[in-house]
Amino acid sequence: MTVTTLRLFALFSLLFAAMIVAAPCQAGVDWEISNTLKTPAAPLDIAASLDGKWTFVLAEGGKLLVYSEKGVLEETIAVDPAMDSIASSGLQAANLPDRVYLSSGKNKSVQTVTLDFSVPINIQGAPFLGPDNAPVVVVVFSDFECPYCGTVGALFEEALAKHPKEVKVVFKHFPLTMHKQAQPAALASLAAHRQGKFWAYHDLLFENQKSLSEAKYTELAKKLGLDLDKFSKDYKTQLNQQTLQRDMVDGQMAGVRGTPAIFVNGRRLKERNSKDLQQLINQELGKRGKGGVHR
Repeated sequence: MTVTTLRLFALFSLLFAAMIVAAPCQAGVDWEISNTLKTPAAPLDIAASLDGKWTFVLAEGGKLLVYSEKGVLEETIAVDPAMDSIASSGLQAANLPDRVYLSSGKNKSVQTVTLDFSVPINIQGAPFLGPDNAPVVVVVFSDFECPYCGTVGALFEEALAKHPKEVKVVFKHFPLTMHKQAQPAALASLAAHRQGKFWAYHDLLFENQKSLSEAKYTELAKKLGLDLDKFSKDYKTQLNQQTLQRDMVDGQMAGVRGTPAIFVNGRRLKERNSKDLQQLINQELGKRGKGGVHR
């Protein structure tokens, strides 16, 4: 090694050492206590939902405590007092139900608790059938070009007939990208809604589902005796576009991925049949007067 090389090596070594000395320390953790839960019984174990919205506390005396992200105790569920540890899984936004797994080392057992959380859905200004102040609100996210969406109307008619004072059915738009006429049809129905003819127009759209087109929308409006000039103007208005986009965002926030997606007081109907819909309605009606809220 030459003298020049040795000098360069020494210089680089000094520079490297200086960089190490001068470099600020990167280690450390910023922290704060963001929330404190006051449990009614001594906690044994704790878990949380994947989205962070819910905290599950297994407490002494066979209590499963469900807290919201604001630290509010939303539900107390009675479980086997022998359970001493807890874990959780599921993601509502991906249509994976939240499940809590309880285990007991003493009894050598594991218990699964499936939780059905309701989701808030904005229904302001949306077309509906039934009494405005009904205690049970059935919301359907629908697509006028979806073949399955046209078949669920009978479910709602049956529910409204059985519970004329207790059930309200609300329509929300969720046109799928694979259906080219779904968005135009939704905008046309909103234009009809502004003349008080949404449901009649809704029925005609499903009846003519296989022949939807710009000409068909005007033809159906004429058939219902709508003001065609107003219909044409409202159909293209920016307000209509905003309403449609708001419905789609509301659906995405509720975890809607396909249509029809039906919710009963924010709880998703898993099977689209009369029996399961009636069961959810009965459960919601059963809560009246009990002062409890099912989450």
